[in-house]
Amino acid sequence: PPNELTPGQMDVVRETWMTELPPTLQHIGLGARTFKKRAGPESKDRSLWTDTPADRERKLRERLEGKESEETEPVPQLSHKELQMAEKVSKYNETKRGESLISLHEKQMKKRKLDEGAKPVERRAFDRDQDLQVNKFDEAQKQRLLKKSQELNTRFGHSKEKMFL
Repeated sequence: PPNELTPGQMDVVRETWMTELPPTLQHIGLGARTFKKRAGPESKDRSLWTDTPADRERKLRERLEGKESEETEPVPQLSHKELQMAEKVSKYNETKRGESLISLHEKQMKKRKLDEGAKPVERRAFDRDQDLQVNKFDEAQKQRLLKKSQELNTRFGHSKEKMFL
């Protein structure tokens, strides 16, 4: 049969509209107009959707080569004036300002942890009231709750706490 093709005789070539993403639509006139949510141009790499494994390998090699070339570039040095200003600021912070709250908190937590670690942990029997912390009502709360529940017993009674309508 002359119409039969064997694999490899003819490669399938797809049209570009099948292999590439359509351009992004900036404004099509629908909906309310607003300011941009993010500042600056959006340069998202959309090729992630259409890259072949060969393209991914090539980009990875280019990134690695780019990192190597960046490492050889000299790092910009701070000027003498900037260094002096940074030194003055750090001296001022050390003398005039107290320790930051987060560092104080971290020190307290370390101290507590050391104190708790020093204490031997003792086993104790199960105590329902202490472990489950039930029965937290005092007499006044108990009486208030009973008075509210008595009001519910009337013919047209409802809760005065949560009135929905």
